[in-house]
Amino acid sequence: RQVRPGYAWLLGMILCYLIASGFKDVDPVVWAAGLGLRVATFALALYISGVSRRFFLATVSSVLIIAGATVLARRYHGGLEVLALAGWSAILLLPPVAILRKIRKEFAGEGVGIEVVLGALCAYLYIGTYFAFLYSAIAIASGSPFFAQPGADSMLNYIYFSFVTLTTTGYGDISPAYGPGRMIAVTEAIIGQLYLVSVVAIVVSAFAKRKAPPS
Repeated sequence: RQVRPGYAWLLGMILCYLIASGFKDVDPVVWAAGLGLRVATFALALYISGVSRRFFLATVSSVLIIAGATVLARRYHGGLEVLALAGWSAILLLPPVAILRKIRKEFAGEGVGIEVVLGALCAYLYIGTYFAFLYSAIAIASGSPFFAQPGADSMLNYIYFSFVTLTTTGYGDISPAYGPGRMIAVTEAIIGQLYLVSVVAIVVSAFAKRKAPPS
């Protein structure tokens, strides 16, 4: 029997991507691994979410082109780097949208199964990952530190700050240095709060009711 990858696979891939991305400032090999995992996670998310073949091929081809531009931009800074960041910023929005579209269809059709729960978790992690990338992109594009605290700008801190903001934990140890970054952080906090009290709460509640034995 052929085993089709599901959202459990994607969840593991996202976690691996987060680990590799968090330490990509340490070594070029880790940086390359993080870039490869970003492309693989993107492709896997769209494939599992059941997008059309034409859309899948077009978007994955675009991601490979952007990834190639990112490799070149690592050596040749300037306009190419800004274009690569703009490309990633736009195209990385597609996976969470595709995941939410898929779990909405499954929720309305077959009800809430484990795939719907895992899909909702994958979309949540992807949102946090996207904002972490967005913070680093803002710092690179603006040419100034994103955080007010000196020496805090690293990918590990971007990921840490993104998920602290997404979950509205708010430790306050690092904070954005200027207005645009603060407003994006506020946007992420609002999205995170709304996601938890709506999508995750509804999915988990419906899953629990489905698993409960009939009275």
